[in-house]
Amino acid sequence: MRRTVRLGPAVLHGFALAVITLVAMIVGFAVYNLVGLRDQIAVQVLTAGVVCVVAFAVWGFVVHRLFHGRLSLADLKELGAAYAAALLWTPVLFVPVHYATQGYLTGFGNILATWLFQVPFNLLALMVANGRLTVAANGEDDA
Repeated sequence: MRRTVRLGPAVLHGFALAVITLVAMIVGFAVYNLVGLRDQIAVQVLTAGVVCVVAFAVWGFVVHRLFHGRLSLADLKELGAAYAAALLWTPVLFVPVHYATQGYLTGFGNILATWLFQVPFNLLALMVANGRLTVAANGEDDA
């Protein structure tokens, strides 16, 4: 039986993943400023990647527990929809925040850089969260 994608959970998780990604990038920049190393990209990307994956795993766990699995991503189609939604939410969220904080519209290069970060780390975040949620959804870990 073919199952359709539930857009509500996919859009919700995509939104959360986009917000978490942007916050993680800010945390990565803050860590770069604190440690004072020369290579900003290495420090910021590694820090933001870890924060993104861990924060989304926590998000997925909390949402799963609070809503008893009803809002959890159920299959690969929903994971893919959430992944795409996160990419689509990024400019919707990033452009006004950048304008509000910097006073000018961001260039496409900043959005592209954010997408380049999202491609691997959002995939990893979804895989980690889905692995956790799959175990809980199967009842193996619902104690």
